[in-house]
Amino acid sequence: MAILSILKMGDPRLWQVAEPITEFDTPELHRLIADMFDTMAAVGGAGLAAPQVGVGQQLVIFGFEQNSRYPEAPPVPPTVLINPLI
Repeated sequence: MAILSILKMGDPRLWQVAEPITEFDTPELHRLIADMFDTMAAVGGAGLAAPQVGVGQQLVIFGFEQNSRYPEAPPVPPTVLINPLI
């Protein structure tokens, strides 16, 4: 898998409204999810949204066994949210 570049605050792509995902269970979506988990692990993160890596789709991942940012937090299972709504 690959480590993706994370956009910095101020990047105009972070202001764009993410598009819903319409095709599921595709090799491209599986690869993006795997790359996002690899990226999140590489930076010691707890969660990551697709727009943060320059992909304008409604996709969020989170989860960790241990995280140095949250040392007292219990493990959170790896979770993928596609087209989440609040």
